[in-house]
Amino acid sequence: MKFLKQVSLYTFVGFFGAGINFFVTPVLSHYLSPADYGLLSLFNTYITILIPLISMSAYSLLNVDYFKEKNKAVFASEFASIQVIPVITTFFLILLTWKFYGRFADDLELKGTGVRWGFVAVLISFFSIYFDQFIQFLILQRKAASFAIYTIVKASLEVALTFYFVIVKGLNWEGRMYSWFITTGLFSLLGFIYFYKQGFFNGFIKMKYIKEGIIFGSPLILHGIGKFVVNQSDRIFIVKMVSLNEAGIYNIGYTVGMMVLIVISAFFSYFTPFIMERLANLTADGKFQIVKMSYIYGFGCLLLLAFIMLLSPLFFKYFIDARYQRGISYVFWIALGYCFWGGYMLFSGFIFFYKRNSILGWLSIINVTTNLLFNYFFIKWFGAIGAAYATALSFFMTFAIIAFKSNQLIKLPWFQFNAAMSVKL
Repeated sequence: MKFLKQVSLYTFVGFFGAGINFFVTPVLSHYLSPADYGLLSLFNTYITILIPLISMSAYSLLNVDYFKEKNKAVFASEFASIQVIPVITTFFLILLTWKFYGRFADDLELKGTGVRWGFVAVLISFFSIYFDQFIQFLILQRKAASFAIYTIVKASLEVALTFYFVIVKGLNWEGRMYSWFITTGLFSLLGFIYFYKQGFFNGFIKMKYIKEGIIFGSPLILHGIGKFVVNQSDRIFIVKMVSLNEAGIYNIGYTVGMMVLIVISAFFSYFTPFIMERLANLTADGKFQIVKMSYIYGFGCLLLLAFIMLLSPLFFKYFIDARYQRGISYVFWIALGYCFWGGYMLFSGFIFFYKRNSILGWLSIINVTTNLLFNYFFIKWFGAIGAAYATALSFFMTFAIIAFKSNQLIKLPWFQFNAAMSVKL
């Protein structure tokens, strides 16, 4: 019962948290042209790749050591030290944007946007790192009520600002970017205040922790790039090989299919601390509990996929502008892909716990290479729908490989179904 209550809460809150990507979609489809929507999706793409580059994925170490490091003073020093990394990298990226944005904007399909939007993209990435870290710690500390409040208020404010800037002020895609910038900035500041009150900034900044964070996070930079390639590079291929308009239509279908990720993320908001606690003190019952939760995830994905496919035709018919109706053809493949991505998230928890991040590094190299090839040839053979095929296939390959590697690290009773389902969570 406790599991159902917490996952239900995270799912409910997840819908609000994703509101800016889903609930505003019908509105934006009426006020933005497909070309504007395509441009907006490109900015989202580049912000996605900037986040792991700016953070160097070092803060992932904190998610593991929060459970392992018992000395609060040592953890505070580690926490404070790792926060220095995004500040330094952001400073250099601001300089690079100022110097080179105008030179490369055309190649990035951002012609005519102006260097200020390069600065905005870098700052949104910077703010997103600290807000994501803030939310992750609320989850790790099992502060579900605080998690719900901050997520719902942020989503509500972002939706309201988006409507104001796009509808009232008529700022088109720029209005969406302004709302994104303001809300991420404000809530990253709230995250800083929260961490200060937790005493996480009381520790001394030490170079050894900065180095440790960089070493731990370096393979995850490749992991982040791999995630970017699978999640976002399809838009760039569609812009280059089909059209900017089709990228906007594709992005609508992608957004609807990606709703699977809301429920999956809600599940892992519960599952991540669940698995870390059990791996830290592994028992026979703990192994069966992990397996049982994995079964629940698999069954839930099948139901979720069926639910999305039943509702998406109604959603497109009654809420989405006629210019974007072709987007429905992309929904199934994107939703299926994210079910596989959830499977990857499940097994990657073992990799993070045992600090075998190098596995994620070389897996990302494989993923990047194959996904780029899939996108190019599938779009060439099948048109824009080939990008959706490439996404689903890439996520499946990632899931299959990480499942195989994690089972080399720890043996779990995957095939003892009755015993696993009978254990209490």
